[in-house]
Amino acid sequence: MPRSTSSDNSPLIPDDDPMAASPLLILIDGHSLAFRSYFAFAKSRQGGLRTKTGIPTSVCFGFIKSLLEVMESENPNAIAIAFDTKETTFRQQADASYKANRSETPEDFLPDVKNLQQLLEGLRIPVITSPGYEADDILATLAHQATDQGYRVKVVSGDRDLFQLVSPDKGITVLYLSGAFAKGSATVGPTEYGVEEVEAKLGVLPSQVVDYKALCGDPSDNIPGVKGIGAKTAVKLLKEYQNLDNIYASLDSIKGAVKKKLEVGKLDAEHARYLAQLRFDTPIDIDLDQSQLQGFDPQVLKPLLEKLELKSFISQIDKLQQRFGGVVLEDIQTNAPNKTDSDTDSDTDSNTDTEEDDDISFFSVAETEEFQEQGSNTGSIQPQIIDTVDKLNQLVEQLKYYTDAGNPVAWDTET
Repeated sequence: MPRSTSSDNSPLIPDDDPMAASPLLILIDGHSLAFRSYFAFAKSRQGGLRTKTGIPTSVCFGFIKSLLEVMESENPNAIAIAFDTKETTFRQQADASYKANRSETPEDFLPDVKNLQQLLEGLRIPVITSPGYEADDILATLAHQATDQGYRVKVVSGDRDLFQLVSPDKGITVLYLSGAFAKGSATVGPTEYGVEEVEAKLGVLPSQVVDYKALCGDPSDNIPGVKGIGAKTAVKLLKEYQNLDNIYASLDSIKGAVKKKLEVGKLDAEHARYLAQLRFDTPIDIDLDQSQLQGFDPQVLKPLLEKLELKSFISQIDKLQQRFGGVVLEDIQTNAPNKTDSDTDSDTDSNTDTEEDDDISFFSVAETEEFQEQGSNTGSIQPQIIDTVDKLNQLVEQLKYYTDAGNPVAWDTET
């Protein structure tokens, strides 16, 4: 998968910028990516992806695959993922029609998301929710907390609401998910949006996105804005007067029908601005240190992957461990039974495979085929050099879980 870039394919933060040396935190809009994963596979296969026992897995497979592609492209130091909850939000309390135009959630989506959250916890990636608030509010709060602590932040989402977070001073950009990315395109990655990209997309600066929505509304969230004011007029007003307050302070200089619409719709504009503004004080209980990539416990993750029949992830679990910042300890099973013919037939049942034919993009085709031939129970030797205190601590943590005498672990120490 190509590295995310701006619209002209140049990095938004040059390599010689001091900010480029700051640790990178990837924040992910969980429901945004989950819905894209679900509908990408639901449309390509009747009923979406499922296990042989009928467990839906479109979200799990698509989300984890996309997550790995973003990680390969961006090489982050830390990751956190925010999800919405079923509780009524403060916006819905203020306006019962807010997002009331959304289609009903497919019945197999929610159990798929629940399994996904278990997978993410198995990968030791923080899953963050805050009842009464939306995932976007969590991301906004985390982004500002992180930049105050010296992180660069990239927010992964297909929601334009998050464009208001873009700030070159704080080092915040948005990795915007296009339709092609959601469909698993091998050539199209998320587009990184900075100030210029937001302005090219909407016609306004990131700092004006909220007031833009206050004027012309947002049909996707069922926010009407000022009746009769469209996107072009909103852009024109904001270019001339910079923000909503200045527009209303300058009504005497605005003529004709536009002035009348603004006068009649002032309360609507203020209400829409309230709904569109993300919160930076969302109550969340997380230390950003918890978002650092630290590897995972294979004995926790493997059963989850096996339950969901995500075979390509299982067969490449050592690579996953390395990608997630962990230390690989080879689980050499000299007495492991060979795969039977019936096992092989089950693994290749085309009618019930839970995965698309595409390989995980950060693995080469040759490597993937090699793992498939070996089977997921076969170990391969990949020596790890423990040359830092952090790696030593990870090794000690991993060894706590290797207590089976039938699966020995060996290492060499320099003297």
